[in-house]
Amino acid sequence: MRRQDCFRKTRESFGVGIPSRVNRRHADSQVLPQHGLENLLKISFRVRLLLIASLAISVATATLGDVRESLSVLWKQPTDPPVSLTVSPDGRFFGVVTKEGFVRCYDSRGRVFWQHEARGATDVLIAQNGTSVLLFSRLNPTNCVVRFYRKDGELLWEHDAESSIWSAAVSPDGQYAAIGTGKGHIYLYSPYPNRPRWRRIRPGGIVHSITFTPDSQAIVAGTWQKSGICCYTIRGRFLWRCMHYTERQYELQVSGDGRMILGLKSGNQHSLDTEIRLWNMSGKLLWSRTIRGFDPCARISPQSHFIAVSYASYRKRKKEQILERKVAVYDTNGRLLWNKGGLFFSPSLVSLSPTGESVVVSDCKQSFYNMDCKGKILSKVTLGGNIRDHESSNDGRRILAYCGDGCLYVVQVET
Repeated sequence: MRRQDCFRKTRESFGVGIPSRVNRRHADSQVLPQHGLENLLKISFRVRLLLIASLAISVATATLGDVRESLSVLWKQPTDPPVSLTVSPDGRFFGVVTKEGFVRCYDSRGRVFWQHEARGATDVLIAQNGTSVLLFSRLNPTNCVVRFYRKDGELLWEHDAESSIWSAAVSPDGQYAAIGTGKGHIYLYSPYPNRPRWRRIRPGGIVHSITFTPDSQAIVAGTWQKSGICCYTIRGRFLWRCMHYTERQYELQVSGDGRMILGLKSGNQHSLDTEIRLWNMSGKLLWSRTIRGFDPCARISPQSHFIAVSYASYRKRKKEQILERKVAVYDTNGRLLWNKGGLFFSPSLVSLSPTGESVVVSDCKQSFYNMDCKGKILSKVTLGGNIRDHESSNDGRRILAYCGDGCLYVVQVET
């Protein structure tokens, strides 16, 4: 088709007539018929609407692309099989205690900035922005000493807790560390590299769980035997206490905005059911849910919008019992939003992302996934071996994992 014919058909398709006796170079100077002008105006309006819609879609897509969270490997280092892993509250430092009795601490680039042989130690805490390292042995009545080291490896001081250590935590600002003991004591440390100090608080009952509020100004502790939850300031002043049934142990977590306290109770010999509870910061119970499952893990989003919990259960198939894992997500009113998992996908909860808009899970093999608030998979990262242990920072931004290939990996949630 000739260019002139093509032009004519294009104009005709828009409803605009060209006088047959007028040549193409003079056609634009002619007066258009009234119906042709109206049609052209209509079409121009439609084109403008289409352009605006296309632009809006492009902007929306770009915006979604900007906020979509993804996973990536930050660094990888070989290591001996660990007893425990730790991540500093700000996600800048990482620690591992190996079965051979060595403790290694890494910076955000994967470089070892501190290592020490510590026979009998099972756990390490990193405080004071990496300048103070605490070592202790968990649930060991023959080793109740907390040891404090400086960043250069020098032993700063030791403190005898006089009872087995059940729980430990570092404040979000890294300025304080706390342990809970079997004699019902909380020891609050200010592990300054040059002048460390400590304070003892007596909540009563075995302190099996301990955590700090986001502003680092208060401690929330879960006690056993005299079962309950209590809250103290870092100066030791009592704020509040709520009691619950004897023998109940709730692992506690305070939301990033300081509004909610999440409690998780695992099954025991009397009941295999998992229970999650949500309290406000005054100790008032808001709601509780019971899940038919065991081996649970739970997290609350930084903005208190969502609560995620993973659990395992047995499903009967013919004459067999098959183990399956699921992840459930609730809103802060206790309403179930979605429940994913089963025989072909067995997720285990790792963390909630910094924005609280996605859940990071492990497939109990080699991969981490993050899933949005509707259960849709956003991204996936596969490591070099089966994931055997993992720990995440308080804000969920970084995850430390040990895999079957003998390496440590740090996975970052990018927003």
